[in-house]
Amino acid sequence: MIDNFSIKALWSDDQVRLTDFSKFLSEYFDKKDSIYYKILNENTFSKAKTDGRTVYWENVAEMLDTDGKLIPAPLDFCPDVLFDKSVLLD
Repeated sequence: MIDNFSIKALWSDDQVRLTDFSKFLSEYFDKKDSIYYKILNENTFSKAKTDGRTVYWENVAEMLDTDGKLIPAPLDFCPDVLFDKSVLLD
């Protein structure tokens, strides 16, 4: 469930945890040059996806391909970071 910059998810250990991105990314709300600023927009944030291991946003970042050309890339968070920044829900 995605709501107000927070994502509630069921983890593989059967824990339901809430990750509030507005708390741990709060310093980026005013940093328009930051990659994190891009997801701190309600419309963009609501497009979060999961691959079963992590949370990501498609085409938010850029990376160099093998030809040296900038191409769209996903922005994702390591599962360890998501777990560390989340709280256990009852």
